[in-house]
Amino acid sequence: HRDLVLGAEITNKNLLRAIRHLAWILVPGQRAQPIDYRHLGAEELGGVYESLLELVPRVDLDTRQFSLAHLSGNERKTTGSYYTPPALVSALLDASLDPALDEAVAAGHSPAEREANLLAVTVCDPASGSGGFLVAAARRIARRLAQVRSDEDEPTPEAVQRALHDVVARCIYGVDMNDLAAELAKVSLWLEALEPGKPLGFLDARIRVGNSLFGTTPALIAGGVPDAAFKEIEGDSKMFAAEVRKRNKNEATGQGLLSWADPDALAAANRRERALLLAPSDDVDDIRARGEAWDAYLTSDARQTLKRQADAWAAAFVWPLHDGTPLPPTTAVVRAMLDDDVAMQYPDTVDGVDRLASEYRFFHWHLEFPEVFGATTGDGLGPEGWAGGFTCMLGNPPWEQIELKETEFFAARDPEIAKATGAKRKSLIAKLATADPILDKEYRTEKRALDALRKFVSTGRYPLTGRGRVNTYSVFAELFRGLTAPQGRSGVIVPTGIATDATTQYFFKDLVETESLVAFYDFENRRKLFSDVDSRFKFCILSTSGRTLPAPSAWFAFFLDDPRQIEVSRFRLTPDEIMLLNPNTGTVPIVRTRRDAEITLGIYRRVPVLINENDPINGNPWGVSFMQGLFNMTSDSHLFHTRDQLEADGWTLAGNVFERGTDRMLPLYEAKMVHHFNHRWATQDGKDFRDVTDVERASADFEALPRYWVDAGEVKSAGGTEGPWFGFRDITNATNERTMVSSMWPTSGVGNNLPIATSAFQGWILIAVLSSFAFDFVARPKVGGSHINFFIANQLPVLPPTAFEGSVAWSSPTSRVSWISSRVAELAYTSWSMSDWATKIGDRGAPFIWNPERRRHLRAELDAAFFHLYGVHRADVDYMLDTFPIVRRRDEAEFGEYRTKRLIVENYDRMQECIDTGTEFVSTLDPAPGFGPRHPERTTDA
Repeated sequence: HRDLVLGAEITNKNLLRAIRHLAWILVPGQRAQPIDYRHLGAEELGGVYESLLELVPRVDLDTRQFSLAHLSGNERKTTGSYYTPPALVSALLDASLDPALDEAVAAGHSPAEREANLLAVTVCDPASGSGGFLVAAARRIARRLAQVRSDEDEPTPEAVQRALHDVVARCIYGVDMNDLAAELAKVSLWLEALEPGKPLGFLDARIRVGNSLFGTTPALIAGGVPDAAFKEIEGDSKMFAAEVRKRNKNEATGQGLLSWADPDALAAANRRERALLLAPSDDVDDIRARGEAWDAYLTSDARQTLKRQADAWAAAFVWPLHDGTPLPPTTAVVRAMLDDDVAMQYPDTVDGVDRLASEYRFFHWHLEFPEVFGATTGDGLGPEGWAGGFTCMLGNPPWEQIELKETEFFAARDPEIAKATGAKRKSLIAKLATADPILDKEYRTEKRALDALRKFVSTGRYPLTGRGRVNTYSVFAELFRGLTAPQGRSGVIVPTGIATDATTQYFFKDLVETESLVAFYDFENRRKLFSDVDSRFKFCILSTSGRTLPAPSAWFAFFLDDPRQIEVSRFRLTPDEIMLLNPNTGTVPIVRTRRDAEITLGIYRRVPVLINENDPINGNPWGVSFMQGLFNMTSDSHLFHTRDQLEADGWTLAGNVFERGTDRMLPLYEAKMVHHFNHRWATQDGKDFRDVTDVERASADFEALPRYWVDAGEVKSAGGTEGPWFGFRDITNATNERTMVSSMWPTSGVGNNLPIATSAFQGWILIAVLSSFAFDFVARPKVGGSHINFFIANQLPVLPPTAFEGSVAWSSPTSRVSWISSRVAELAYTSWSMSDWATKIGDRGAPFIWNPERRRHLRAELDAAFFHLYGVHRADVDYMLDTFPIVRRRDEAEFGEYRTKRLIVENYDRMQECIDTGTEFVSTLDPAPGFGPRHPERTTDA
């Protein structure tokens, strides 16, 4: 027997083979096991969908073989989609859906009212995938509905199933770009809501296919097409684009083309027609008729007219801008699209809009779900121009940079290009136009599509997150918020960067200032909740409220690795407390416990941040400014010279400076070369850096060697002055031994991973503050990734210059500056290269001898002093030092005890005793700090 479909044939043998694979699990050496389709649920369908996304079809024409391969260019990889474990889904529902259900029940005065309120709840996942979140939400609502109907805390399974049927038919909405995902979501919901004797619900109107991010709003349409929509991208003409922008700018101030269309009447008609499709029904014939009615609705005049205008507005961002293209949808043309008679004057433009709407799958939320978003005119409208929104937004949207990743794109299409790097890959791509025109067109089309999406999200639709190197997760987070009803809730799983990164600071600050933040639960992926995501990756559950439902405080929990830890780990912070901790950005510090938060808040109440951008007059007491090193390690590499190159060219090494006559090549310092009070932390040895030994540091003539040297003239041109430099390591981590590693080092070139600080006051005092344990404790929670960016450094609490006026409380005759300077000098001035700095602070002697044991005591005295100056209580000192586990482990391995803590606490206690008794603190060091052993003075001959 042969089965002929669309010209394709399959033999009975192969058909039977396919059926066997669908019906049985066949494992070599084991008995075949039947597949249990009877109990197939949303979780299993989610796993199937995820697996399908990982496969890329491969066809070998030579061997006539078809296969499914795991390649980096698969759809799951390129969209950043991940199946969410049920435990995380449940935790998200706890934080965001349950409060909405509580409010719905509480607002009802009778069982009938409570039932009506629950069935009026609307839940949406705008990146629904196979529907895991939607099914879980439907179950949660159904259980609550069954409790109300039965007046029992534990309703029967039959009661819950009846409620589930009603909930799926009325409350659940979803959108996805992938047709298969949308169909699987419907299947998942049908399987869950199946009730004997009743038809499957009509879900086509609620589970939709489209690009959730790429669409317009009533407010955006009313404002006209922005000029930036016509910024040229891949394949456009710069001159043509400029002309279109000029035309659009002129049209924006005019009245446009005369139109008699009434947008309010069209919107009302659209809502009425759609409402007929959504009325609940258990009649089989009625449900069957919905399909035909749905097709008629999609082509109805009101919907088509409104959609044509909205599509035209969105199409402006992707319109081909070069000679020969139809009239672009500028502001006047978009206004005209609302009138059928006027729009028909531009048939080519209308056709172009339709083609682009289909290609990019524009999705306009207020048109797709008008019953949810309600009125778009009158009072009470949100910033998007609609009055309503969903009761609860839920989901885990894709986490992916909006840019073409060439390795992933070509992995499934041309492995040779995927494996090539740098100039070779660019050359191969350039040759595609002649070598493989079809692939070349596909590549440029994909690149243009991503460029267009990036341009769109950066141009007004997402004002708080469409910044910098945009990631889909951040704009989805803003979309979630915009689609939430004024009294609604939103819950989204996104990377923790939503609360800590510079590009998302405006979004998070707005959440804080508007009291919209409800909960923020931070996770590390140590237990592989997401199996294909790095174990160190941090993500969070972010729960927010609608614009008219303020949250006076928010729940926080950090460093979780299991959703079950939330209840015992969480604590509350108010918006005022968050703004106190990060006044410039309103982002959140990642503190582990409420006690950490209390200690940190106490310090912030006593000590100002380094730079408060809200106070231009007194907000920068140190007069500090930063610059990202002097040289970029990549773009300035042509200025760098290696040791072999210089020695071959006749240069002579003196210390770590190369000399030739009067010319000098200065070392290029990198972050890895310096540490606290130590400009000789690591040195280049062969091809790699290694730690400098204490024996080497014992020589005042020894200097750490860099990888590269830079001409002294180039250093001066780049802004270099006479040293020393003050700064800190850019690359760090909250889980490192110490998070803030600041230092000072001699006059030199400086790489971009070693930011430089300049100060109007004594920079070495500032560096001493930044090197203290007290400061590091409050710096660590601010670092959410692997960098200390300037926006982080600016918001750290740094003792101001006024804190160093007068004498120290534990040694009243001694000024605070001299007490600290004497110790800093002995710690930092250990080689001749720092003699210029020593002279500046009044020390004209030889360098101090490097003595590890003496240095431990000097630093312990400084750390104890800074705990006092920061106003930290004794019990908190103990606690804070115990939060540095790597320091403890290293001490215990070397000394058999946590020696660093013991020395600091002993000095703290002795200082406190001196303060209490009015006696003078005497250092345990002999000779006293600042008078330690020095190297011999250099002779004139030397």
